[in-house]
Amino acid sequence: MPLLGFTALLLAYGNAISAVSGDTSSEWAFIGLGLALMALAVVWARRWQGLSLREAGLADPAWMRHLVLGAGIGGLLILPVVIYFLVPVGVPGGEIGYEEAERATIGSLLVWALVRQPLGVSLFEEVMFRGVMQGLAVRTWGTTAGVAFVAAAFALWHLVVNYRTVQETNIAQEPLLAAGAQVVSLVGLGVGSLVLSYLRLRTGGLAAPIGFHWATVVAMQSTLFALAR
Repeated sequence: MPLLGFTALLLAYGNAISAVSGDTSSEWAFIGLGLALMALAVVWARRWQGLSLREAGLADPAWMRHLVLGAGIGGLLILPVVIYFLVPVGVPGGEIGYEEAERATIGSLLVWALVRQPLGVSLFEEVMFRGVMQGLAVRTWGTTAGVAFVAAAFALWHLVVNYRTVQETNIAQEPLLAAGAQVVSLVGLGVGSLVLSYLRLRTGGLAAPIGFHWATVVAMQSTLFALAR
């Protein structure tokens, strides 16, 4: 089945890149490669799988309003995580130390948040998962099974990068805590994917999921940056 082949290739690509380079969202070459692959995936889905722009979430006339809506919802729903970052119960030393945030500057954070993250992560992942993959999965198995499939794939996409991220924090000092953080993170990603898929279905486009995705990731990273100062 083409959908399963597409999913397997996408997951293999994402985890292989993460295993070699860690988080590549700040590297221009990988951003360019990702955008090229994204364009190829859309062409493949449209030309050879018959997926319409509407089915792929790429025909939203109210995309700007939905982008802002998604960002607002994402900012609200990520608040409990941000609060935990500020008061990390059970973490050694009583605070979360993250090496990448400690190395960042205000300038690099702004470039990442306003350019590199939305292009290299939010846009790429939403087109691939909530656009191409969800469009094909829902058409093949129906809404419920299709959305569940995308959620599982989205969590597995982050398997390696999540492990590496946890290892760069002081949470890694406690093996059980690190393992728990990995599991909770993957479950959270699966649940987050369900929310993103709901926004995709509710608004009819990818703008709301992109805004939501961007807001949640930037809120977490910005909080870790502030804590590292």
